[in-house]
Amino acid sequence: MEDRTGEQAEMQPDQVCKLVWDYFNKLSANAKDAMEQQQKSEFNQQLNTLFQDKCGEASTQTDDLKKKVVPFAMELPCCLVRDSEKLKEQIRRELEELRQQLQPNQEQVCQKMNENVQTLKQCLGSHANELQNSLNENAEHLRQQLCGQLESAMKDNINCVQAALAPFACDFKDKVHQHVDKMKCQLTPYADQLQEKINQHIAELQKTLCPFAKGAQEQLNRQLECLAFQMKKNVDQLRNKISDNAEDLKQKLCPCAEEMRGRQPRNPEEMHQSLTKMNVNVDRQIDEFRRNMKPCGESFNKALVHNLEELKQKLGPPRSCGMTDHLSLLEKDLRDKVNNFFNSLKESQEEMICYPKS
Repeated sequence: MEDRTGEQAEMQPDQVCKLVWDYFNKLSANAKDAMEQQQKSEFNQQLNTLFQDKCGEASTQTDDLKKKVVPFAMELPCCLVRDSEKLKEQIRRELEELRQQLQPNQEQVCQKMNENVQTLKQCLGSHANELQNSLNENAEHLRQQLCGQLESAMKDNINCVQAALAPFACDFKDKVHQHVDKMKCQLTPYADQLQEKINQHIAELQKTLCPFAKGAQEQLNRQLECLAFQMKKNVDQLRNKISDNAEDLKQKLCPCAEEMRGRQPRNPEEMHQSLTKMNVNVDRQIDEFRRNMKPCGESFNKALVHNLEELKQKLGPPRSCGMTDHLSLLEKDLRDKVNNFFNSLKESQEEMICYPKS
């Protein structure tokens, strides 16, 4: 069996993080040993399945990677359970210290937070409009390209019907891949631009609040670190939605070409009918893509504003509500730990390539 190369690039840290975090969320402090053992077995199986899906057939390199990653990942949920309550108490204590520091200037802090929320709303509204305009333009361009190709074929009134159909279907499928990928590449940078704006916004917020928290800078930084992580997760979700919806559109358009390839029209009239039906289907799928994408920008904006509103409430008078801040920081620590682990594996692999054992 041939060794595959570059497998580690296919096994992404985020995939391992998701499995670990989902497993941690299933655990409870009062879980019985039997249940824990059953979940551990399921977790181990999920890790093995992930390796099989991402790394393909077994090889020396894949087995070596598996032997390192699986034991490391299996230990992580126990670490999360152990650290969770400790971190929860630490965040509760830090937040109380931060509130006490801000309390003498509570009215000013509240005013600054309100101004910050409004600034964020304006910034997000502008970017949401840009994203929607770009979405509409790209969807319309895709429609013109694909439907234009179909209409051109109908006007040409193909004489050698069956002989011309197969290469036309193949060419149309290539065009689908080409134009949908291009559209995805043009939409994805909006998520990157939003992440940059968010980073700037949090830096400004830190600059604004620092004078009021002179004795609790570390505690303030921890809260802003939590806010930054929550917002980054929302940006990642937006980026994934753009990619997933574009791929879904591609998967729905490609069968149109395959269906056309399998048809055997007996005359140009039947060919014209098939192309017309295909044109209508393409138009419908692109409209559906546009409808599915439209709420994404609005949902994203609401989520970010909600994150900031939550911070505003936490910095105000104490409220009787459940503490969940530690979970965001716990998840952030998990991602950092897994990323560092994978980076160390990559560095070790590169060293072995540069300095192989003699």
